[in-house]
Amino acid sequence: MIEVACQISIKRDGANFLGNAKIELLEAIVREGSLSAAAKTLKISYQHAWNLIDDMNSSAPEPLIIKQRGGANGGGAEISDYGKRVVKDYRMIEAQVAKLIGQINTEMNL
Repeated sequence: MIEVACQISIKRDGANFLGNAKIELLEAIVREGSLSAAAKTLKISYQHAWNLIDDMNSSAPEPLIIKQRGGANGGGAEISDYGKRVVKDYRMIEAQVAKLIGQINTEMNL
């Protein structure tokens, strides 16, 4: 059976802005409550997660994650309202693309 597959990549000013890995990180931060816990859940290093957040925040018109480095009271990371909207929009795009790909695969394999 032949099957079409698709990965979504959203670009901003020609550079990669969002993809599945970054969206999963944002969702994990919401679920786990911290960047450190999110990184552990996704089995990526804390530094890699931090770099992904920096990349997204520097490419976005406003921060997706509000972060604070650790210290005496510990650090933290919280998804912004803009970040929540970006995740929601990405998942909506993903659902629409999956629907289209499903239709294409059905038609190709009749």
